[in-house]
Amino acid sequence: MCDRVEGSSRRAFASAAALAVPATVLGGAGRKAPGDSLRIAAVGVGGMGRRYIQGCASERIVALCDVDHDLAAKVFNKYAQAAVFRDWRRMMDREKEFDAVIVATPDHHHAAVTLAALKLGKAVYCAKPLTHTLHELRLVREAARKAGTATQTSVQSAAGDAACTTAEYLMSGVIGHITEIHVWCDHPLYPAGQVRPSQTPQTPSSMDWDLWLGPAPYRPYSRAYHPWIWRSWWDFGTGTVGDMLSHALHVFYRPLRLGAPVAVHGCRSKMHGGLFEMDGQGNETLPPLIPTPESESHASALAFDFPARGEMPPLRMHWYDGGLKPFRPAELPKGTPLPASGVLYCGEKGKMLTAYSGGRNLLLPEKRFRDFAPPPKTLERTTGHYEEWVRAAKGQGRTNCGFELGAQLAEVALLGTLAARSARYLEWDSVRGVVVNDEEANSWVNPPRRNGWEL
Repeated sequence: MCDRVEGSSRRAFASAAALAVPATVLGGAGRKAPGDSLRIAAVGVGGMGRRYIQGCASERIVALCDVDHDLAAKVFNKYAQAAVFRDWRRMMDREKEFDAVIVATPDHHHAAVTLAALKLGKAVYCAKPLTHTLHELRLVREAARKAGTATQTSVQSAAGDAACTTAEYLMSGVIGHITEIHVWCDHPLYPAGQVRPSQTPQTPSSMDWDLWLGPAPYRPYSRAYHPWIWRSWWDFGTGTVGDMLSHALHVFYRPLRLGAPVAVHGCRSKMHGGLFEMDGQGNETLPPLIPTPESESHASALAFDFPARGEMPPLRMHWYDGGLKPFRPAELPKGTPLPASGVLYCGEKGKMLTAYSGGRNLLLPEKRFRDFAPPPKTLERTTGHYEEWVRAAKGQGRTNCGFELGAQLAEVALLGTLAARSARYLEWDSVRGVVVNDEEANSWVNPPRRNGWEL
């Protein structure tokens, strides 16, 4: 267990006086002065946060926060100069000592941490989806517009060469107006179809379970939720579609001018992964094999309906996870398999099969497009996903997946979460932020938050 006291470090937070010294005084030839470095604080560092921090390791990591100090111990030790916190709210009290915040918590904490950082005028990097609920999404988007600081959403392939190349193919009109898109992902990589465990083991001494729950309804600690497995539970995560859709959607969202869908349909597997448990008489029991209301199913299939956009006709986007895929297109050459995760674009003049995040574009039928020359590279490529956020936070350039785009992607993904959870047809009014035909699904747009965690 890490032995550092919350809010302190052996060499915590450089003094304000040192930070005020001009870079020309402390820098010198070939050296980066303290004034040139971004001072970064990170929340949720025991999981994906460690990768985000590594992407910004050229800067100064000055504060680290995680509710589970055992899980985060390796990160704490690696950045020994950083102050350590368990409660991110205490970290925010020291807001004059950092410039930017990385938010890598479970989904249900994204909004609260991000809003707090934006209100303090900090640059923010946040894991996708940007928020846990659609109501939170609107709050964060408005706060980001008001703050005007550098933001980035963790869609690492955004504006990469592969994504831009696929976008350029779509913009060229080679397969005509697109009316249907199939997106499939081989996740979940974590247990799904779970039922709430009946056992209540002791909470590890290294973590604050009540703080981990935060705004979510109270339930006893279990390894079924932490670490890592929280994504499949609706109270904490957004399932596979919330977790993964943005990694494919960003490729074609802007070229096809999609906006928000007007409806989304959902269906799911009925099996769950409940374990044998002991009843009161000591007999092994297995919960009924029905969809569990609290976590995502092993596999889901969704369909999003987008209206016409100018000269572009209405479009339906299909989503598959848990090993499901669209049927193999008849035009695909024999012996060429569908990838484990991929995207199939269906246009008026043909089809295009691509990798999940863009690139490796196969036009179908191949004979028809044999003489097609790839379009010129007209879209600006990223200089580096993390690098561009750091540069933008220093007032140098912009990010390619800031919160404006991140919120647009998240709106689609979170609607998918509602459809996967309900397994029903839902009509969405994006202007009002309301599911107009399903009272229960609409209650998930802005679910109650635990006392003390109101936004």
